[in-house]
Amino acid sequence: MSLCGRGYNLAVCEEDDLRGRIVLAGLACLVLVTLGRAQDAGGGGAVKVIEISAKKYEFSPSEIRVKKGERVQLKVHSVDVTHGVKIEVYPEGQKDKSAPGLKFAEPDQNGKVQKNVDQVIDFVAVEAGTYEIKCAKLCGMGHGRMKAKLIVEE
Repeated sequence: MSLCGRGYNLAVCEEDDLRGRIVLAGLACLVLVTLGRAQDAGGGGAVKVIEISAKKYEFSPSEIRVKKGERVQLKVHSVDVTHGVKIEVYPEGQKDKSAPGLKFAEPDQNGKVQKNVDQVIDFVAVEAGTYEIKCAKLCGMGHGRMKAKLIVEE
């Protein structure tokens, strides 16, 4: 219930109205920023779970396809010795390194290897392109050729 218009000073009423509008605008900005962060983190969509087997000196599957904007969870299981996955964050041929094409939920999990523990990597495929996947743990003479590809399609 407003007292403005019932003999109160018009300047005071206008000041109160301005304060109310500023508070409302601030709340609206806060809501938009919060929603934007949730979308950037990949909130809201279903997660595409992909299981990968790692064994000397190959990944299976050796080619993985996902859609741009898709939330992905890679589950890597080592069949023989300890292996791990390291995914290049920039697509092949990208010269601009200011913004990665893959956004990891936990960046420290990319390339992390623990003996007898399956590796789980969660990310959002932000940019289309081909990303190199390689073994993150020296596993023998063929280690350097143990690679796969992640293809992010439009």
